Amino acid sequence: MGIRLSDISGDVISYNWFYISDKLFTIDILLNDLTYLMYFLVQFIALWVQVFSLKYMQGDPSFGRYYAYLNLFILAMIGIVISGNLLMIFMFWELVGLCSYLLVGFWYEKKSATNAAMKAFLVNRIGDIGFFIGILLVYRYFGTLDVTTIVNKAQVMSAASLNSPIITTIGLLLFCGCVAKSAQLPLQVWLPDAMEGPTPVSALIHAATMVAAGIFLMARIEPILSPNTLLVMAVVGMLTMFFGACSALVQYDIKKLLAFSTISQLGLMVVGIGVGAVNTALFHLVTHAFFKAGLFLSAGAVIHHMHHEQDMRKMGNLRREIPIIYYTYTICAAALAGIPFFSGFLSKDAIVVAAFEWASRQPKQAYFIIPAVCLVVSGMSAYYMMRQVFLVFLEREDNPLELISSSAKSLYKNVAKRIEGIVNVEDDEERQQAEIRHAEEGDLLDFLSDIGPMELSSIVMAIASIGFVFALNPFSAESSWFFHTFHHEATSYQWVAYIAILVALNGVLLGYIFTKEESYRLDNEELEPRGMIAKFIFKNYYLSELYQTIFVKPLLWISPKINLFDRKIIDGAVNSVGSLTIAWASLNYWVERSIIDSFVGLVANTTAKIGSYTRQIQNGKAQTYIITIFVCLVLMMILLIIK
Repeated sequence: MGIRLSDISGDVISYNWFYISDKLFTIDILLNDLTYLMYFLVQFIALWVQVFSLKYMQGDPSFGRYYAYLNLFILAMIGIVISGNLLMIFMFWELVGLCSYLLVGFWYEKKSATNAAMKAFLVNRIGDIGFFIGILLVYRYFGTLDVTTIVNKAQVMSAASLNSPIITTIGLLLFCGCVAKSAQLPLQVWLPDAMEGPTPVSALIHAATMVAAGIFLMARIEPILSPNTLLVMAVVGMLTMFFGACSALVQYDIKKLLAFSTISQLGLMVVGIGVGAVNTALFHLVTHAFFKAGLFLSAGAVIHHMHHEQDMRKMGNLRREIPIIYYTYTICAAALAGIPFFSGFLSKDAIVVAAFEWASRQPKQAYFIIPAVCLVVSGMSAYYMMRQVFLVFLEREDNPLELISSSAKSLYKNVAKRIEGIVNVEDDEERQQAEIRHAEEGDLLDFLSDIGPMELSSIVMAIASIGFVFALNPFSAESSWFFHTFHHEATSYQWVAYIAILVALNGVLLGYIFTKEESYRLDNEELEPRGMIAKFIFKNYYLSELYQTIFVKPLLWISPKINLFDRKIIDGAVNSVGSLTIAWASLNYWVERSIIDSFVGLVANTTAKIGSYTRQIQNGKAQTYIITIFVCLVLMMILLIIK
């Protein structure tokens, strides 16, 4: 952030890393407004998650291991944020996957936690295969992995070149990484199970780290996404958003409802990128990070208060027991529901408006299905958040209007009491004022005594979820500081935002009515809701079971056959080759020892014998030399005489 204050913007800091042949690969740090925004967002939320964890994880025997994993997780996300080339992004991307595995399976004594960790890890690897292939194609096509260079080349490409099959393929493969990381259809099955980890981890994963990485990546590389790729993204985001919201409607687990809500909101962000409103999607990423972190942290406080009970049917009337968490939760829920004066209204409705503007420019009216679904899901999100607030915090007989009126009466009585104390001219005026002052001080001290690390973190997230933090005009996203930094195109569909307000308010009203009716027939012992459709939605459309049937079970069935083939055929062939090699080596050894070594030994021995005889001639004695010469002369004379 200090770098940002020195007005360095849009720069790349590069260091030579390694060569492959004559190809240089570098370490690149990209500094621009998006980097600073995400850097601050990750660090800010991570700070309060760690403050929250001080009390939540207090007494856990693995307290130190928890903070080690958590900070490694934060480091990995910061690495993604500052990376200026796709290779670095991929490295930190995989480190995020590793950290999610460690944190989701943190309580590894539970079988469900280890299963969820493996599921998250393996499902993300499926998407990462496509992501990695996309990176290789980017290098093949653009000749570099530097994000800035790639974006600059893409921006000067013609429309025909940008919509070519190769660019579309690259975009879809890179999108595979987003599909897995940001839990889009059909790879969203890991996210609900990831709730097995500690609740502060869920807050960090769902707010500013893992699931945000996919959206961040798509925003980074948006100029190389072809129109066909963007259309696919819009459709996938729409389906993810709708099915995630449907699943959230019927959940009983307080964390799983929020998990499906996250899937739905991520789908909305993907729709925003798909319709070309990248900055609007990023705006929702920021607001969502705050109110979703607030919801998860508040849910963690509820779970801690309920001694790790997560079933909302076993809760109720907690507003009297943990009032601070009730208020923070309600504020964050209102932001998610898109209620005016809260941050979610500004960003969600901005995406809906942008989707309608995009659909109006398309050749067919069928494209309006996407913004229409966005509008419907906006109402659904208000419904399930009202349902959750009702089941967790309100009494089964509570009426929101009565709660408001009782609060107003209480406020009126307090004000009247203060006025009475002021105008009272009796002799004991000072005594009464002292009593009032002491009572006020006692109330304040009682209130402050309730604020611990968990409450403080939730309060900070709730404050950050209020609309005025982003814009002085709570009904205009265009007036926000975010759109003053990141460009936002004007639209003629601003009136859609007012329809979205009505939809959200209707969602809240229907949520209250139907949840109150539902509360009369709740059965705490039932593991699943009644009705085929509700059960189908509750089980996340049986996607996990479908993948088990199509992929896992056939692999488990064929694995023994493959193992048998491997042992009998492959291993048999390998062993035969090994045996032949050993036999051939033994034969070579015999030939070398018996023939070659014997021949070499014979030559050496013969040479040694001859040498020993000839050495006797050269003994350095004159007598021996005279005798030798005499003998040689005699032999020569004999030979001459014979001839």
